[in-house]
Amino acid sequence: MPTKNTVAPKTLSQQLRRQVIWAAVAFSIAVIVSIFYINWRSLQFAANEMFILDAQNILQNYLERKVEKQAEPQLEIQTQPSEDQSPKRTLQSAPNSDVYKVYLSLDEMSAELRSVFPNEIEPFEIYEGELMSPNDDGDYLSLFRYDDQGHSIYLLWQYGAEQTEGMISGVIWTLIVNSAWLLLLIFIGLFLFVFWLLKRANEPMVLLSAWAERLKHDDQLSQQTFPIAELNDLAKQLKSGVDRITEYNLREQQFLKHASHELRTPLATIQACLDTLDFKLSGAEQTTVQRALKASLDMSRLSSALLWLARESEVPIEKSPVNLQSFCEKQISDHQYLIANRDVTIEPFVEEISIHIEEDLLVIVFANLLRNACQFTMEGAIRIHLNQDGFSIENPIDVDADHRSSEFRSFGLGLQLVERICQKLDWKFHFQQQVDGVEVIVFW
Repeated sequence: MPTKNTVAPKTLSQQLRRQVIWAAVAFSIAVIVSIFYINWRSLQFAANEMFILDAQNILQNYLERKVEKQAEPQLEIQTQPSEDQSPKRTLQSAPNSDVYKVYLSLDEMSAELRSVFPNEIEPFEIYEGELMSPNDDGDYLSLFRYDDQGHSIYLLWQYGAEQTEGMISGVIWTLIVNSAWLLLLIFIGLFLFVFWLLKRANEPMVLLSAWAERLKHDDQLSQQTFPIAELNDLAKQLKSGVDRITEYNLREQQFLKHASHELRTPLATIQACLDTLDFKLSGAEQTTVQRALKASLDMSRLSSALLWLARESEVPIEKSPVNLQSFCEKQISDHQYLIANRDVTIEPFVEEISIHIEEDLLVIVFANLLRNACQFTMEGAIRIHLNQDGFSIENPIDVDADHRSSEFRSFGLGLQLVERICQKLDWKFHFQQQVDGVEVIVFW
């Protein structure tokens, strides 16, 4: 049956680290975009303020010069009056600037320059364009309108496109370098903060894990107080669950102890009576009594095993020599009645040696597994392999009834008792379901 690939669960630190990394990536992108936007807007604001400041100075100088020129004719009228000379003179030429081309109106601009910009020029707005030239790469143009005291002037900033692109590339490169340094500082600060945060967040989890480990070995351990409320709730639930399981196990152990003790006396009485009958009877009646004796012996052996399991004692149980050949033959003989009316055979492969082992517990384990194999085999051969290292029992199952294998696996008290005994004796028990059969393996 194919098995699904399971992904190993991640620790809290790993999950937080992964989430923080993704958050840092998103935060970094946001920081880079914000830095570029803020710097670009700052450059635009600076350029706009520069235009305003230059336009203000140019217009102020222009107006001062205009006033001076208007004052000169008035002085001439007072000293040398003349009828044909006007008392007022106006300055018609535009102001000069070493950086800009200054126009008093858009009509003063050439048609070539005027075509680069829209018809309506709003005040205090920067309009940009590019004037292509067949001889070179063209010029980059910026037009700014400034209004003050009822006067308007237009500042035209004109540089070669190559020079302008170099300046823009320099600005962008400066933005990138500054952003990289700022991002590096942010990452260093974020890394230190995350490291500190993970350490602080993981400390209570380490305390909870250590407390749970101690609780596993000492179910009477008192509940510990943790600095996080959710961990206190979790610890409380863990302690409550362990207490319930401990109480259940204690009740189960007490029940098994009392049941085993209560069964010992009636079993001993039944054994004595059957021994007396076996001594007095003969023939078919004696055979029936011997079968009852065997059942009584199995019940006594099972009662002793349950009592031994319930005590949870670390004292090893007594071992005795067991001849594997004789042992296997007796077990097969005892279970022949289960396959008497079916086309089933038992094929043993046994080493002719003797081993020292817990005989009563071996009988319970072997008999339970062999009885399951006999009960769930409709036809075919049951193969038994028994040697000094362990044994295996393999039997076919009805492929048309898939539920039989699951029934075999959960065969009531039998397999549970086998697993408990193997676990207590440190034997290795394996259950393997194949396509057309079931195999159980026990190593000691």
